[in-house]
Amino acid sequence: MVRMSWDEARTLGKGDQKWILVNLQDMTNFNCQALNRDIWKDRAIKDLVSENFIFLQYDKDYPDAEEYLTFYFPNRTHENPDNFPHVSIIDPRTGEQVKVWSGRPFPSAREFHAELAEFLDRYSLAANSKNPVAKPSGPKPAVVDVDRMTEDEMLEMALKNSLTGAAGGSSSGGNSSSTPNIHDPDALTKEDKGKDKDAEMEDASGGAGDSGSGAFAQISSTNPHAEPANDPATTTRIQFKHANGRVIRRFKTADPVRTLFEWLKAEPFEGKEGVVFELKKMPQGQDLIENLDASIEAAGLKQGTVMIEFIED
Repeated sequence: MVRMSWDEARTLGKGDQKWILVNLQDMTNFNCQALNRDIWKDRAIKDLVSENFIFLQYDKDYPDAEEYLTFYFPNRTHENPDNFPHVSIIDPRTGEQVKVWSGRPFPSAREFHAELAEFLDRYSLAANSKNPVAKPSGPKPAVVDVDRMTEDEMLEMALKNSLTGAAGGSSSGGNSSSTPNIHDPDALTKEDKGKDKDAEMEDASGGAGDSGSGAFAQISSTNPHAEPANDPATTTRIQFKHANGRVIRRFKTADPVRTLFEWLKAEPFEGKEGVVFELKKMPQGQDLIENLDASIEAAGLKQGTVMIEFIED
């Protein structure tokens, strides 16, 4: 966690290529305080956040939260208790809010870590990267030229707007007529992403619909890895992170990336025997299945970090 102004955080994020992670706290809400106990003290989450994010925590009733509230809580939505706990991810380059967790139930530590890792897999601050874009639903609103409207037309428009506002506010109950709920902009990108992922899996499996027949299945599961003796000139340590923690293993820098997959297939974690997994180079989120024959050094994995993601139904 860092303590700095909003502009300072954006400047640092752009310079270090780190996303801004914001936790807005309502100190009268126990569920917000529980995040400090269950989420922010979790070792795996702390490691992932410190490596990839500028982490800010604000109390909604304090002056340092005012700028964030102005930008990202329109129409006094911070007064709606249903919007807490609140955590969001901001693009430091544009100030765009790209991911939001708002309200209950908040993910468990394990689920939150997995969702952060998934976000880093789908989004990137690297130059020329293409991030998911939410496609607008429904037709574009008509452009209204108020200066050319008659008095009757203006009254009719005002009536329609007031009726729309009342209908939209009554759907959530409680205080929500004036303080609607906050929605996750990333959720709008998931449907199309899911379709693309299904197509990729089908292509990788030769159209069989079974990822086991793709490149992953061709990797040996009977070739356990023996760690070489430490030699700074020819070996390196790689940190592997997963939902339950992390493990560090030593490899030869000349070993192919395939060796990483062979190690984990031959020596699976407890309870993960036979489970398909992906290895992602962090922080870029590059899928290493695309570089099986490259050396560990050529793949940029020397003293690197790899995220293990198990693909389970």
